Amino acid sequence: MHFENRLFWQRCAQRYPHYFNDPSRVVEFGSFNINGSIRDWCNCSDYTGVDWIAGPCVDLVCFAHEVPFEPETFDTVLSASMLEHDLYWEKSLAKMVEVMKRDGILAISWGASRNPPHNFETAPDGQFHALKAGLVLNLLQKLGLYIHEFQYERSICFASGDEEFINIHARPNPMYGMGETVLVAFKDKQNAVGEQVMESLIEEDGI
Repeated sequence: MHFENRLFWQRCAQRYPHYFNDPSRVVEFGSFNINGSIRDWCNCSDYTGVDWIAGPCVDLVCFAHEVPFEPETFDTVLSASMLEHDLYWEKSLAKMVEVMKRDGILAISWGASRNPPHNFETAPDGQFHALKAGLVLNLLQKLGLYIHEFQYERSICFASGDEEFINIHARPNPMYGMGETVLVAFKDKQNAVGEQVMESLIEEDGI
């Protein structure tokens, strides 16, 4: 979980406190803690972490699209940097929407198409599936969600020892492009008041 991603989750907890504190029920898909956990910003006693392999912060070992939860079970559905490692990402998103309550929230981040391949060991098929932002946005809208916030984060990764992330505006270099997309959506249109944080998608990651 890189710096910009951490800022997104911190901001979500501050902007949507109802969903990140008791008595909300929370489920996190892709909860295996590799380099940081969304749990750090949640204060909910009913919090279930789901991942396909056992490990830190994993309460239920299961593929996201095969969770045994009833529809409209959770107030808060979260996922950080999972979709790009999930060959079942379309089914997983459909399940996330299904388990959301009518007045629930979906907050996710994922590696977009410029994100370089990484963490092969965390993917069931050992592959990296960089997803164009438009694919995810269009699917969520077809599933009945209303996009409230969307932002395409752009960073640079220099592979020299420890990874160093630098804002792409400071020193743009397409050879080291890094893309992470963050999104907040609701089932209830009244909650999606249009306060969108929109950036134009770069050409390689357009709709």
